[in-house]
Parts: sequence; C-alpha cells; structure tokens
Amino acid sequence: MPILGTAQSIPALRQALEAVPVQEKGQTLLLLRDLEDIATQAVGLSPAGLAMATCFDGKRNAAEVAALFAQHTGHLVKAEEVLGLAQDLEKSLLLETPRTAERRRAILQEFRDAPVRKASAAGRSYPDEPLALAKQFGSYLKDAKGPGRELAAGPVAAAPLGLFAPHIDFERGGPVYAWAYQALSECRPPDAVVALGVAHMSPNSPWVMTPKAFATPCGEVPLHRELYDELRATLWYDPRDDEWVHRNEHSLELQAVWLRHLWKDKTPPWVPVLVSSFERFASDAPPSRVATVEGSLVKMGRVLKARVERGERILVLAGVDLAHVGPRFGDEKDVTGDEKKNIEAADRASLEHALRLEADAFYLSVVSDGNKRKVCGLSALYTALRLIKALAGDGSGTGKLLAYGQADDPAGGVVSFASGIFLA
Repeated sequence: MPILGTAQSIPALRQALEAVPVQEKGQTLLLLRDLEDIATQAVGLSPAGLAMATCFDGKRNAAEVAALFAQHTGHLVKAEEVLGLAQDLEKSLLLETPRTAERRRAILQEFRDAPVRKASAAGRSYPDEPLALAKQFGSYLKDAKGPGRELAAGPVAAAPLGLFAPHIDFERGGPVYAWAYQALSECRPPDAVVALGVAHMSPNSPWVMTPKAFATPCGEVPLHRELYDELRATLWYDPRDDEWVHRNEHSLELQAVWLRHLWKDKTPPWVPVLVSSFERFASDAPPSRVATVEGSLVKMGRVLKARVERGERILVLAGVDLAHVGPRFGDEKDVTGDEKKNIEAADRASLEHALRLEADAFYLSVVSDGNKRKVCGLSALYTALRLIKALAGDGSGTGKLLAYGQADDPAGGVVSFASGIFLA
C-alpha cells in the first residue's frame, strides 16, 4: 500500500525486526534485521531514525508522529521528514502493509508445501560446499579450545542417550561444537534422533514440529516419519500451527550440518522440534507444574522409552546456548571481566543440575532471579533433560560436561554456551 500523504495513517512498523548496531564512517547506525526474511534489503537507521520508526503504530499520521517524536526527544521534525522515512521503510517491506502481508503469505505457503527445509544459513554463516565445510570443521577440532583430535574413524561405544551443543554461529562457538561432535563420532549412530532447538521467535506453540527433511551442504537429514507421528499425537494442539518458525531458525540447522558431516549417508532420521519459551506460563515454577505441558512430556517420554524397549537406540539432541548479557540483549552496561566470571559460575551451577538430569532444579536455577542471564536454551534443554531421563529410567543418567565457552557480541555483551554428553 503506497503511503500517499501526511494525512494518512502510517502503517505499523513490523515486530519481527532486530536492530543491530553497526559502525559506518565513525557513526553508529542500527541495521534493521528482518527475522522473517521478508524484507528486500537491509535498512540502516540512525538512533533518532529508529526512535521515530518505533512511533509507527498504524494509527498516527506523519504530523502526529512528528509531534510525538518532539515530545519524547525535544527535537522538532517536519511531517515530510517522517513521511520520507515511512516511504523508505515501506519500500523495503518493513511496515505492515497489504504488500508485506501478501509477500509473507506467499513465502510461508512455499515453505509449507516444500518437502525439504532449505539450508537458510548456507553460504552466509558457513560454507555451502562440503570440502570447505570439512576444512572449517577440521580447524575447530584442532583448535586450542577444541578437543585436539579428529573425528573418530570408527565407533567404539554405544549410541549415547543425549547430547547438547551450542547454536551460536560457528565462527564464535566452533571449538565447543567440535567437543560435542567429536565425542559423538566415538559412538555408534542411533536409530533415530529427537532434535530440540530454540524457537527464538517465541511462537504460541510450546513445541513446534515440521515433517520436513533438512538440507545441508553434505546432503539431507531425513525425517523419521513414524516417530514424528507418534510424538505429534502426544500434544493437545497441532504442532504445525507455528511451523513457519522453522524456516529461518538456525538452532537446528547448525546441528543438522554437523550430523550430516559426521555420519554422511549413514545419518539416522530425525524429528526436528523447536521449543518456545516456557516462561510465559512457568515464570517462577518448573513447567512440570503446568498440567498440559507435563502431560505431553510424560507421553513423549513413554513413546521414546517404548521404542528403546523394542531394541531401538534413540538420541536426544539439544542445540542450545546459555547466557545473553550486555547492551546487545537489553542491559544498560557492558560485561566486565568479573561479571563474566560470575556468569560462568552461575552457568556451571545450572549445568550441574542438568548433568544430573535434575530438570526442575535446572529450570529453577535459571528463573529464580527472573532469568537475568537470559538463558535462551532454557526450555529446549529442559525438554531434552526430561526425555533423556525417560530413556535412562532408573539406570545411568549422569552426563559429562565436555566444554564451556563465552563469546563477545560485536554489539556489546557476552553469550555463553557449552557441550555435554549423556552416555547409555
């Protein structure tokens, strides 16, 4: 919908946008990143420009936005300047217009109809060619912070019950990924993988599933259709209602890349599940107190346990990060060296509960202070711990921490992550 004049209400700024600070000619710009990948191009705004754009609520016209901006900032702008900004954002599909809605509908329908989920980050976050990818992964294995050894030539142990690895970009978290997947290379491939990632868009569905294979530069990770149907039946809603979040979510894509690199044509089929935030309904108590969530977790565990009792080997894989602290994540101050140590101490205390499969205690260790660390993998790892516990039963259930890491965020702050394994 073209924005025609100053009297017309300006369409609302889209919500699924992320403002990333970048430096341009000595000045700070805020690059609007489209989390839905609908926008035709990135748009960089000054801090004042972003403040103005946040006034676009779909109700105010240019003159009213100018007045509100002046009230909040003390700076006078003309309605024509507001309109110019709105027109630029509209052209880039960053406002909620009928054109944006139609573009979104077409993209999501194309994704829904496709049998394979494309590798959305290939060629951007990691190489899209197998040899280049192998070289990059090899450097992480040999890195001083990595395991210091190649992937095992052949398995020497039974398939593990569980594994968790980061989902931060490979550039910053590569060596910690390498610890996880080098350990996995020493184990026999399972018959199926239940993969739990983080739905960063926080949709309404607690667990979002997709019946798609995942494409990687090394080939596809196939879907385990029977297990998908069994897990789907444990839920009280359709887990495809919010399937769109799988389209660009990286937390499982990065695990798929490692799995296919590791096992190649022997990669077992999986069920990819993105987990939304449980804190909406379990802010100060464990999710086990929520009847619907607990009921489904118990049923999921029974589905997996029944398969194990029939002789199958199931791996529960979680792609999770831990703390997100600093200006990049809404905090006022950057993170000092002492604060990084405090974050690590708190992370390790939470991980101690996780490694003992104490899912409720793990959850409470994170939310007891309002989740000040902003542990984004909280709900996905909680789900993983519950399912691993169901597989372990009364037997072995203690995990091993393989590596812990922290990485600075270019926009200010720190992200922490870890890898660990639960052997059968």
